Amino acid sequence: MNKIEPENLAVFVCPHVFDDSRPILYVCREDGDWQFLCGHDDHDSDGHVIGVGHLTQRDPTLNELAELKVDWGAEREHIGSKWILTQCK
Repeated sequence: MNKIEPENLAVFVCPHVFDDSRPILYVCREDGDWQFLCGHDDHDSDGHVIGVGHLTQRDPTLNELAELKVDWGAEREHIGSKWILTQCK
């Protein structure tokens, strides 16, 4: 299986993903920058930057998106459901 590497690659996350209160349901590589988001828009603070390894340890299925092209994204209904590829919103 491919992996998103390097593990210390800096990625953007929403506050809900940062504090692990919601799962990652939307991933985007907008302009080449990885974003791992909960899929909701009710954030009461700015996002955070963390190393992608923290996320792939928490949810190894994120590695299924290692080959995601720039300006493309993927979304799913819940952890365990199939990723559906989309263009970044």
